[in-house]
Amino acid sequence: MVGSSTDKTTKERNKTAAKNILRTLPYEKGFHFFFTDGHYTGETAVSLLTFAKDLEAQDIQSIRFHFERGDFQKWIKTSIGDEELAKRINSLTKKASDEDLRKQLSEVLRKRLLELQAGK
Repeated sequence: MVGSSTDKTTKERNKTAAKNILRTLPYEKGFHFFFTDGHYTGETAVSLLTFAKDLEAQDIQSIRFHFERGDFQKWIKTSIGDEELAKRINSLTKKASDEDLRKQLSEVLRKRLLELQAGK
């Protein structure tokens, strides 16, 4: 019985952590997308879900700019609190074509969102 109690506690912790990661942040803590020249694109992601949606429509130069600087990884780790996702994004190749980069980012995010929504 001790094992099942420990498993239950771990599952509860995982669900709490997932809920925290999936939360909506205040606007000022959101991810603000910029162009390479420093101008704001007008888009701000306030959760992983809105971040995933914004990646689909965001100008690819803005995506490349932030990805190469490590901005996505920093925001996901520090503001969202998902070190695992930050590591996965960091492991993507910077040599990918623009559309491959967008696809890879979207796929990594989609998989992580599914894991979190399942409470893993």
